[in-house]
Amino acid sequence: LACSQDLMPKKANLPSMRRLVIPIAALIAVLAIPAGASAYTLGVSDQQAQTFTNPDFAPLKFKAARYITPYDVMDSPSDKAQWDAWYSAATAAHQKVLISFEHSRRSNSRALKAPSVAAYTKELKKFKAAYPKVREISPWNEVNRCHALRDGSVQGQPTKLCSLTTGPKATAQYYMAARKVFAGSKYTIVGLDILDEQNVNKTIKYLKSFLRHASPDPKIIGFHNYSDTNRFSTTRTKRVLQTFKGKVWLTETGGIVKLGSSFPFSTSRAAKALGCMFSLAKSNSRITALFVYQYNSPPNPST
Repeated sequence: LACSQDLMPKKANLPSMRRLVIPIAALIAVLAIPAGASAYTLGVSDQQAQTFTNPDFAPLKFKAARYITPYDVMDSPSDKAQWDAWYSAATAAHQKVLISFEHSRRSNSRALKAPSVAAYTKELKKFKAAYPKVREISPWNEVNRCHALRDGSVQGQPTKLCSLTTGPKATAQYYMAARKVFAGSKYTIVGLDILDEQNVNKTIKYLKSFLRHASPDPKIIGFHNYSDTNRFSTTRTKRVLQTFKGKVWLTETGGIVKLGSSFPFSTSRAAKALGCMFSLAKSNSRITALFVYQYNSPPNPST
């Protein structure tokens, strides 16, 4: 399915509402990975270890897998146990692993607080020592999606990071800290992971400000183009490619089944959106990776 121009309603911004994203496992019978997909690395962004032992996973020929974990995962036994199980399963399935850090999950108060650069650096050093084979690093997940309290837990990022006033400089500092911790040519650093939003102007402002603060310029950024994918549009992705001249990884994207009043429940529409997603990935040679979110439905459908 070719993408068109913003065919879907425009009532809600993606960061402010729950995303019920169609699991790839449910589409195997109706949507094959398109020819020519090898022009970019095809990966999956999924938080469940059982993804990689599902008998239907291997035929899809994913090459990479992305996992989101708290920056202080080494100090959180429950988060570390989940990560260890996922990492073992992903590596057993021969996936190249991209780790994306975000806020603490040890308590809501910690989740709402952005760590100092020193504290962040200390935690990344612990992670590197424990997992020397993880060599693709995203310093902070979805930096411009502000926090919200849902079902008693924090989703989204601390205000300091998502704010246009303070966020770009802070996330640039995390990027530069990650470069120092994971130094050397064997590591790949994704400068930031940013969400497109319905109105992409704010996203572009954030990205431009981040690039002014980041030194050296990142070679890769991550982009979550849910709004383009699900509105069958190309405009937001094109704007990001015009703003950033390096490589762009679509580190999280997929077909949304339901999102408030903007996207009433529809698996067929979400399936069609995946066709647009693949078209977007093939639309520019600087898009060199696509991580589809997600393979399985999450244990908690509200996440």
